[in-house]
Amino acid sequence: MAKHRITLGLPYHPRTRALIDGEIGIDGYELEITHGPTPGERHYRFAQGEWDIGEYSAATYLRTREKGFRYIALPIFFERGPRQRNIFHCEGKLKHPSDLKGKKIGCFRYGATAVVWARGFLLDEFGLKTTDMQWYVSGKEVFIGRDLPVKVERLDPVPPFGQEKLHLSKLLSQGELHAALVAGDSGYLGLFGGGALPKAMGEFPGVKPLFDDTDAILRWVRDKRIYPIIHLVAMKEETVERHPDLPAKLIEAFREAKKRASKHQTAEQIAGHEREKAVLGEDPYAYVLGETEKRTISALARYQVEQGLIKEVPPIEGLFVREAYHRPEL
Repeated sequence: MAKHRITLGLPYHPRTRALIDGEIGIDGYELEITHGPTPGERHYRFAQGEWDIGEYSAATYLRTREKGFRYIALPIFFERGPRQRNIFHCEGKLKHPSDLKGKKIGCFRYGATAVVWARGFLLDEFGLKTTDMQWYVSGKEVFIGRDLPVKVERLDPVPPFGQEKLHLSKLLSQGELHAALVAGDSGYLGLFGGGALPKAMGEFPGVKPLFDDTDAILRWVRDKRIYPIIHLVAMKEETVERHPDLPAKLIEAFREAKKRASKHQTAEQIAGHEREKAVLGEDPYAYVLGETEKRTISALARYQVEQGLIKEVPPIEGLFVREAYHRPEL
């Protein structure tokens, strides 16, 4: 019997390697997997309907679904972690985060999930509303779909996907921007630091993370009882309708690939993930829709409402395949 061909756009990540390299298959299906180029471009191409299943920006998923795009999420979360270390400034030009009110803030995309989380942090912790600041973007948006409550100006020239950080760093150093919100350093690097982001943003003099206190970041995670979701996996609803057995098989395949991730990780990455689990008291990459994940998705939706990106917070029950609500024995 011929296998059903399914197309996927995924990152070449330790937790997907076993799938991409063909170590794991899905019974009855032939998987055609694209794993390049950058996350932003992959998300854009998935939003355009290029693949049956794809890694997707969590914030973009909520926006496209509200607009009637027929996507449904799987409880598979690749990138997670706090975004405080993703907020940059130039030393000596701010006395306190509240000084950002009325200032010029740059970001690689206004609607990027990392940027949504960073703005939400500034709102909850310092009372900075999105409308309190002036917004500038350097990159290409994946999908917005609504009139925004703020004017968002383009920083020209537009750099290619994945090359926005250098542009923003230069403008920060020159004093043309007062802060920049960027992507990168997820997971344990977002918790404990030590990632590549400070070096990438530090190409120009004085550019540093605005928030770099590990103890404060750990307290925030514990107090809020959320753990930001950046990227998830979604699929076309028509694919589910054609292949109703596929969601459960996909979830199981991704979980099995995750179990085999350690052979593709360095000792530092393995140790970092163990520290991450210890802080949270659970594995954030178990690919389950638990209470932490539900609170996290609701927080992301709330922030998008405040930022003018969606109209209302959707019920969590309609966002994921039904198999997501059956928690396995782990």
